[in-house]
Amino acid sequence: MAKRLKRTTAIRSCISPYSSSSSSRSPFSFYEDDVWIEIAKYLDGNSLVKLSSTCKWFNKIMTEECIWKYACLRDLGMPDPGNVSFKWNKLYASAFDGTHSYFFRQQEKHIDWTRIGAFFMDSSAAFLTGKLTCPRRITQDGIDKILRSLGFCVLTNIKTGIWIADLQLVRCPVCNLSTCDGTMQTLDARHFELFLSEGYQNGSWDFTQLGSHETKKPVDGASGAIFDLKHLKDASTIEVFKTKTWLGKKDDCQPKAKITPHAVAINTNLHKNDGLIVKFNVMRAGTDGQVVAIRICQQLL
Repeated sequence: MAKRLKRTTAIRSCISPYSSSSSSRSPFSFYEDDVWIEIAKYLDGNSLVKLSSTCKWFNKIMTEECIWKYACLRDLGMPDPGNVSFKWNKLYASAFDGTHSYFFRQQEKHIDWTRIGAFFMDSSAAFLTGKLTCPRRITQDGIDKILRSLGFCVLTNIKTGIWIADLQLVRCPVCNLSTCDGTMQTLDARHFELFLSEGYQNGSWDFTQLGSHETKKPVDGASGAIFDLKHLKDASTIEVFKTKTWLGKKDDCQPKAKITPHAVAINTNLHKNDGLIVKFNVMRAGTDGQVVAIRICQQLL
């Protein structure tokens, strides 16, 4: 009969070499920072905030700039713009906290809004238009005159980088709120750093009218678009002018939007009307500063 082996020592579980450290150390200090930073890249902003509130160790890791930069660019679907003026967690919050330009000013005029998305201004020149047709010739002379006659213009000194576009529905600014049911559709685009800028927050930066275009006959739709002039002939940009693919049927009067890497456009099909006036407004970072926000407003006559 086989002899029973004599046990000389108790069976023990494997012990991590890190466990010999002082018990006063936080157990999370045993984790690799790089691993958790990589994991964090798969979380949305809300999850990142919740994770950072669990303990001091996670709070420290979740404040890493690379995490919020990755999340911001991922959720906006944009390339790296290079140097920015604010921390990436602040930029993420200003882009995704549910606020918009009418939230800060003219709340009494605001009715509804929807986020269209983000696009990239690679150059400092933009092509603005109230029509969804690509012009044969573009001139940069006499913006106000060109807008009045043709309904489009080239705007220079644009702040490059990521821009965020919203579709706004607001009450007509020239009517009395108590008696007028008129509404105005607005393509509202801004540089993604705008809401954090001191000039915007203290109200010293405001919109001024660049010009307007009036059509005194029935129109099929209310449109507006912003293009990076450098990429106007890109294949992706040309898709904006292929209106049959995204405008919807004539009896569909729900607002539609189209966004590409370097352009954004909106359109709402209209019923019987007497014409349309399109107003172009811009906000500059100071009197002669760069353009940091653009509004194209469509108002029925």
